[in-house]
Amino acid sequence: MNKEQPTREKILDVVFELVYMHGYNGTSMSMILKSCDIPKGSLYHFFKSKKEMVLTVIKERLGPKMDIFFTFNPIEGKDGIDAIIEAILTISKNPMLITYGCPLNRLNQEMSPVDKEFDREITLLYDHLKAKIIILLKQSELKADTDIDSLADFVIETVWGALSLSPSQSSSRRYLHSVKHLNSYLRSLRK
Repeated sequence: MNKEQPTREKILDVVFELVYMHGYNGTSMSMILKSCDIPKGSLYHFFKSKKEMVLTVIKERLGPKMDIFFTFNPIEGKDGIDAIIEAILTISKNPMLITYGCPLNRLNQEMSPVDKEFDREITLLYDHLKAKIIILLKQSELKADTDIDSLADFVIETVWGALSLSPSQSSSRRYLHSVKHLNSYLRSLRK
């Protein structure tokens, strides 16, 4: 962590990392204060509660990181299906994703069922990710009966499932083994 970093930004970076590794309920205010190395008053100057901090992390940290973690972007000269498969394969090179899974999915599993504000913010990011996949699918030559909307959900859910193992069970090799059938299925949908 950069000591010259503004306090608010430092807090958000620390909270993102702690919640990602330990979950919302596993991250205590004392852990946050210790990791930020700031007085309690400084923390509460910026955020009224842990919930407010984590909701801000979702908007300001998790949103941009999802675009980095899941690079579902058009690639010049490549079909949309190829771009999706390349993004799925690239995930295997990110040790944090392989070890701890998708941070959005982790928060989704933990907080969406119990808190409407978390559910709303997480759904916005999910919808953003899904929209990127839909754009790529629309740039593909797919069989006429392909339901693009449900296929985009299927891609996300399969990748999240492959990333949902515990850290001791996770590896790049195991992730690639899990998604190989998804990649084959996507290729089979071409005209």
